[in-house]
Amino acid sequence: MRIALVTSRGFPDPLWRDADSPLVARELRDRGATPEIVNWDGGERVEWAGYDAVVLQSPWSMWDDLSAFDEWLWARELDGTRLLNPLDAIALGSNKRYLSRLGDAGVPIVPTTLVERPDPDALRDLFRTVDAARPTVVAKPIAAGGTLGAREFTVEQVPALAAYLRELGTAIVQPYVTAIDTHRELGVVTLDGAISHAVTKAAILRPGDQARAFHPDPQPYPGLTAQQERVIRQSYHELRNLLSNEPLSVRLDFIIDPASPSGLLLLEVEMVAPVKFFPLFPAQCAHYAEAIIARASA
Repeated sequence: MRIALVTSRGFPDPLWRDADSPLVARELRDRGATPEIVNWDGGERVEWAGYDAVVLQSPWSMWDDLSAFDEWLWARELDGTRLLNPLDAIALGSNKRYLSRLGDAGVPIVPTTLVERPDPDALRDLFRTVDAARPTVVAKPIAAGGTLGAREFTVEQVPALAAYLRELGTAIVQPYVTAIDTHRELGVVTLDGAISHAVTKAAILRPGDQARAFHPDPQPYPGLTAQQERVIRQSYHELRNLLSNEPLSVRLDFIIDPASPSGLLLLEVEMVAPVKFFPLFPAQCAHYAEAIIARASA
């Protein structure tokens, strides 16, 4: 059984690294499969349909050339490649418009405003509900991974915010939720629709610090409360309602906010090629490899 683990020739940020794929490849080999780590953007001719499964692990150069990645994806659909995640999850996860759909379905999300034509007066209104401890908003491209393109603005910087949003074209704006500075971010990795494991991470956006650590200080989080599990399962259920196929694995990123009624606020869902922190979770890496083989064999 041949399994392609898809990566990129380079990543958009020099701090990004794929620590998961070598571990996944080892687990696949231990189970009799033949894994190959392959660049989606390598330029060489690859017979993708010749693999039993093509697993998107770190094709993160896609965020620098989404049109080329879209062409690559649809070519894989046409040639019958078995993509993991399935194409509908990749397509949904490539555009953060899904956040408003999840919010409309009752998922507790970080308040998110879609901006297509920035108006300074409307932008000032977004600051009415910001946290007094850090009264800022964060602008993000509608299609980006990690914190690529995320910038923080104060109300005094509304002209700069409007200019940046015009530069982005279509974007989202969210208030900075200061709970992340104290209680951290919770990343929940699923496998075949069930919770696999969870980590907490430190905040990435730091005042006066332009450096963006790659998932800073990840720590295993084994103690999900009953309430947290309810919110996670609700969030995944509503996400699944937007999809035709069960994803192999996604990562739901929440802000832990004890002051909110739900205790968790969904920040985003990584559906294309989420980091899964397998160096911290060897047993879960083995289960992931088994799930890949099961899908490739189906």
